[in-house]
Amino acid sequence: MSALRNFFRPLHIDGTSIQLRDVFKAPYLRLAVITSAAGTLGYFIGGNVPRISSTTAAITAIVSVRHTFHESIREGVNQVIGVVIGGTVAYTMMKLTGFSWMAVLVAILSCFIAARLLKLGEEGAIALAVTVILVVGPYVSTDTIESRFYGVLLGAGLAIMGSYFVRIGSPQSRALKAGIAQAHALATLLEEISQELTRNAGRVDPSRAVRWLSQSEFISNEVDAALEAAESALAGSYWSPVISRKEAAAIVEQVKLTEVTASTVKSICRELLISSGRSQKLPELLAAALSGVLRATAGVITEQAERAAEQPATLADEDNVDWVKKREDAVERLKNLDETQPLLLGGSILRDAEKITESLSD
Repeated sequence: MSALRNFFRPLHIDGTSIQLRDVFKAPYLRLAVITSAAGTLGYFIGGNVPRISSTTAAITAIVSVRHTFHESIREGVNQVIGVVIGGTVAYTMMKLTGFSWMAVLVAILSCFIAARLLKLGEEGAIALAVTVILVVGPYVSTDTIESRFYGVLLGAGLAIMGSYFVRIGSPQSRALKAGIAQAHALATLLEEISQELTRNAGRVDPSRAVRWLSQSEFISNEVDAALEAAESALAGSYWSPVISRKEAAAIVEQVKLTEVTASTVKSICRELLISSGRSQKLPELLAAALSGVLRATAGVITEQAERAAEQPATLADEDNVDWVKKREDAVERLKNLDETQPLLLGGSILRDAEKITESLSD
């Protein structure tokens, strides 16, 4: 029973326990249901409307459904263009030599050439080849090619409509939401580090340092995924009427800001891990000053993320009095240090905090 429950468990849930809405919102389940519906509907329409191949319509719908509306539009258009190119080459070849292994070979190769020209990649080339073989098969005639081509058009159209409902919300809004969530996660991590420096009077526990670095790496990977989604939405603005290119470009810039923050926080965690294995700890006054800098930096991250939720890529205020005061205090503590190790670690953390604040402020 536990295995069955875990099978239907969605990747993300809104609360502490799984609700029915979480299952319905899961992209994999929605993709499965919508793809099945598109393929079945294509087969049904093709079987009841003259001059439309039901099998071709169903298979084209299945291979063309994507996670996002703009990707499906691009896939559907490419399917039609690829079938026109590959089908024309193959049909000409069959008229000259008849249906044979040579005609099949030429049809498949023409699909890979078309996929290369359309920049579809390896999977796109294979999908085109499957569709072309369906369109141009044995015992083909002009009427047969026509009905199969109409099947491709029907299947691509159904896939485009179905893909609109696979994910909730627009692709750019999902990327923005994911990026902002990771920005808040970075702020929380800096807050935790700040509290630990104050609580332990400058000594960093190695096990905590390992966990901090692991958290920062996980967040960095999530930010990379959000950036990939944002850039995909920006590229999709050429294809999709529901994506604002200006908005998508601003969201890409916003996630890039978070990417810089994530990389810098990861650097802070790495420095803390390296220093945690040494016997010499940070002087208590310096630790308190750096703790204040990290807490203020977390505040800058949070402020910028909250502004970005309304207007992506909007920066935080440059005149952050609290951060400037904390920085000056830390600099003063560093000037009075003689020990090399605390000086290097404190200077590195302060430099990274400045980098974050400068990138997120006017």
